[in-house]
Amino acid sequence: MCWYAAYRLDDFVIGLTNDDPEITPPIFKTSYTVCAQYSGSVAADANATVICSPSYEKFRFVIVHGSYVTFEALCLKEVYVFARRT
Repeated sequence: MCWYAAYRLDDFVIGLTNDDPEITPPIFKTSYTVCAQYSGSVAADANATVICSPSYEKFRFVIVHGSYVTFEALCLKEVYVFARRT
């Protein structure tokens, strides 16, 4: 359930980790590998696309971390993670 639907996730960071976030809560930009950052505001009903830097490491979890989020809930709709093979 999303309690803060009026808020947008602006200036967010995408991180990768093998640590289960339910056991080890992520610490902003320090406890995971940062692979991309979106700087700016995301308008309502807009798509925000980021492309992670290539990595040969394998990760189990994707962290979407808002840098200025002051509320506890994070509501995401249709998060797609694509792996590009080279």
